[in-house]
Amino acid sequence: MSDPEFEVNNINALVENLLSQAAGANLQILESFANIQNRRASRLADAEARLKADLGENHPQVAALHDAAAMAAAMNHALETMAVRTARRPKVKENEWLVFGRVLDANGNPVAGVRVRIFDRDRIFDDLLGITETDEYGDFAITYHERDFAEPGEGLPELYLMLSDTEGNLLYSSRDNIRYNPGRSEYFEIVLPSS
Repeated sequence: MSDPEFEVNNINALVENLLSQAAGANLQILESFANIQNRRASRLADAEARLKADLGENHPQVAALHDAAAMAAAMNHALETMAVRTARRPKVKENEWLVFGRVLDANGNPVAGVRVRIFDRDRIFDDLLGITETDEYGDFAITYHERDFAEPGEGLPELYLMLSDTEGNLLYSSRDNIRYNPGRSEYFEIVLPSS
C-alpha cells in the first residue's frame, strides 16, 4: 500500500520541476526569436544598401526595406530585453513564495530606483515580507517564506505593497486593495499617477 504523503510530495516535486523547465524553455524561445529577428534585420539592411546603390535613396522600395529593417531591429531589441527580464526573475523553490512585478510611470515608461515593500496585513501588526528596489526595467521581485507570515490561527498572507521614492516619500500603496489567498507567485503591475 502506498503512502499518500509520499505521493503528494512526489507530485509536488514533479510539478515544481515541470514549472522550472517551462520557465527555462520560455527563456530559450525568447532568445531564439531575438536571434532570428537580429539575422532578419541584418539581411534587410544589406538588401536596402544594395537596392539603394541601384535605385537611389529616395526609391519607395528602398524606403520600404529601411522601414522593415528598423521594425526587425526594434523587435530584436524588445525580445532581448524580455529575455534579460525573464532570466533575472527568481525561480520559486520549495517553501518559497514570490511577489514580482513592474512599476511604470503614467506614460508607460519603466521607473527605476523605486523602493518596494511587501506586507502581510495582520490583526495587530503587519508583517514586512521583504524590501527591494526596481531595476532599470522597472521590475522588482521579492522572495519570502512561510515562516515570514505564518501565525497560529492564520492562513495565507494578505498581501499589499507600498512604494516610495529615494527620499522615503510614499508613491503608492495597495493597503486598501489587499490581495487575499495569494498563490506561490504573484504579479503586480503598478502605474504611478502623474505628478
